[in-house]
Amino acid sequence: MTTTTILDRQGGLSAAVLEQIKATITRLSDELHGIQQVLHNNPELAWEEKIAHDTATAYMETKGFKVTRGAYGFPTAWKAVFDNGDGPTVGFNSEMDALRGIGHACGHNLICIVGIGAAIGCAEFMKTHNVPGKIVLLGTPAEEAGGGKSFLVKEGAYDDMDICMMTHPMGQGKGAGIPFCSCAAGFSVKFKGASAHAAAHPDKGVNALDAAVSAYTNVALLRQQIPDSHRIYLTVKGSEGWSANVIPASSEIQIGIRAPTASEAITLIPRALNCVKAAALATGCEVDIRREIMYLDTRHSDELCKYLGEACAASWGPNEYTFEQEFRTPGSTDFGDVCYRVPAMHPFFRLPDMPKNETPHSDSYAKYSGTRSATDAAVQSAAGIAFVGVRALVDAAWLKTVRQGWEKQMADVGAPAMLEGLAALMQEFKPGTMAATAPCCQNGH
Repeated sequence: MTTTTILDRQGGLSAAVLEQIKATITRLSDELHGIQQVLHNNPELAWEEKIAHDTATAYMETKGFKVTRGAYGFPTAWKAVFDNGDGPTVGFNSEMDALRGIGHACGHNLICIVGIGAAIGCAEFMKTHNVPGKIVLLGTPAEEAGGGKSFLVKEGAYDDMDICMMTHPMGQGKGAGIPFCSCAAGFSVKFKGASAHAAAHPDKGVNALDAAVSAYTNVALLRQQIPDSHRIYLTVKGSEGWSANVIPASSEIQIGIRAPTASEAITLIPRALNCVKAAALATGCEVDIRREIMYLDTRHSDELCKYLGEACAASWGPNEYTFEQEFRTPGSTDFGDVCYRVPAMHPFFRLPDMPKNETPHSDSYAKYSGTRSATDAAVQSAAGIAFVGVRALVDAAWLKTVRQGWEKQMADVGAPAMLEGLAALMQEFKPGTMAATAPCCQNGH
């Protein structure tokens, strides 16, 4: 095939090429199902994905990829590369971590095989047609509770990619959609007061529980004056040794802050933390605010999303594949950080046999994420983003348009200055437990 036969007259991939890519990935179905079953039956938490790491890397080596285990200083991160000479670099992500107590209730076992299938599908096409370029598949740990991709971005893992893609399972249906996920920031807070006998010497006490309750109340009142799309939520934690007749000398709160965009988060974060500082001032407590993990909002490349919808419609037709171009979700993902580094796309894909109204992060979702029909949906999703990856490899003019469109999107939101402002805001606070216990932080990164 030449470039002219690979592309159709409208500029996308020809029908024959779409079918070839789809057939290649479909032939992997049994092997991919086996991989997702290993992950599903052995759920591992953030930064602990050793079985997933070993299973995926061993498989990628059998497919001719050069594999780096423990990539970028993270014990459970990995990198699989297929290099066919000078050309564009197409990136994919495979997540691996599960949720505490409910296993793969977010379907990261499926996300893992989507990345694997898409990477192999592109590589096989490159070998068959001698297409130059590079495929990079990153095994990304700790999405659920650690911000693995955020650390990988800082380590330069995405610097050489021309585009990057992954997909995520959602609820019932056929097809996919483009979710716009919120920017999220977390903080841990400790109030320090002074204990005293609550009846005999209340005047000598400084009540840390009052500080926590005041902070909770302040945030509750603030919620009345913020947009409906914004979220602030917190929990209170105290000492197991609290006693009704002793004024508490310490208390803790965990506070989460979300806004649709990073630029909105810059405004919301100080307002929320002022509620905490005011509580400390009113009660006379000392306060220690620590930053935890922050995820940027997803900024999908318009051109990548547009072509995904077109290619999938051409390959499967509207009865087998419906595409929702854009919808807003209050959820968050560390892939948002990737979107601000490189033209990127993070579609959701639907599971046909999932019960209606079922959503991730439930016991029942974990059950269905391990089924064969879920694997079949993941294979279809892998083919979809492989279509986009192959076009990026063979259509230089379109890839240039993708880059230009992404640069305009970044300029429209004020990046990089806006991101520098957000980073400076977060750096005002020392790292908390989650931010400081990632393997990279322990290694001095």
